[in-house]
Amino acid sequence: MSQPYLSLEATFHDAFWAADDDASEVGLMAEFLRKHPGTALEIGSGSGRLLFPLIEMGFEVEGLELSEDMLALCREGIVKNGDSELAAPCLHHGDMSVWRTEREYAAVLVPAFTFQLASDPLATLRHWGGFLETGGGLYLTNFIPFAELEGELEENAWYPDHETVMPGGRIARLDTKHRLDPGRQILEREHRYYFADHPADFHESRQTLRWFTHSQMKTLLKEAGFEVSAAFVDFDPARRVADEEPEDFDGILTYHATARERRNSLAIASTR
Repeated sequence: MSQPYLSLEATFHDAFWAADDDASEVGLMAEFLRKHPGTALEIGSGSGRLLFPLIEMGFEVEGLELSEDMLALCREGIVKNGDSELAAPCLHHGDMSVWRTEREYAAVLVPAFTFQLASDPLATLRHWGGFLETGGGLYLTNFIPFAELEGELEENAWYPDHETVMPGGRIARLDTKHRLDPGRQILEREHRYYFADHPADFHESRQTLRWFTHSQMKTLLKEAGFEVSAAFVDFDPARRVADEEPEDFDGILTYHATARERRNSLAIASTR
């Protein structure tokens, strides 16, 4: 089963992303959706950090999310927004690796770093292929944990990971401890979320992430029934990579791919 974001982990998620990222994936996803018109599905849509802006741009995007806490935040965001056009985006609750649907999508969006939480990456990719029309598009971003691999972060020791000011002025903090299994390309993380003014009241979680080299990712996509049309690094489409392994980058890899054929036996069912 995939790993849901719960409690303070869900509450702090978007604020931490906002502090570190300029919403670069929104623009990249919008460009991708223009090439694949029709209804799209965002995997791991969370509280709507990417979903809402895409809908505001006029795209028809549904969301799939495992965490009930994140879905609740998403629904709260709809109410707070007060925009009738955003009154009822279609939200689904389910595990990205096994959730089933009756419909076909023109595109599937998998933002950073959702895919890496899948316990069976190849089976999950094949499952997503079953959501797509023939020729439908897959947008997918993952990362290689260079900071951990190169020893910039001490293994098996807590370190301050994120800090930001939440609405209302309270300071949110995240401490992290990690362990590497380089042979299996697995990164185990322990997280501790808390408010700075009340550190004794914290939420703990664990994550198991897998990482893939560029060549491994291309092989996975091919074996899952996809054809890669573009790959680039660090959210910069101008920095494309083909067959070679990329160098001098921050570890972020984004792929555009298309489904070669329909895999309806894997994802289509009579019930949602």
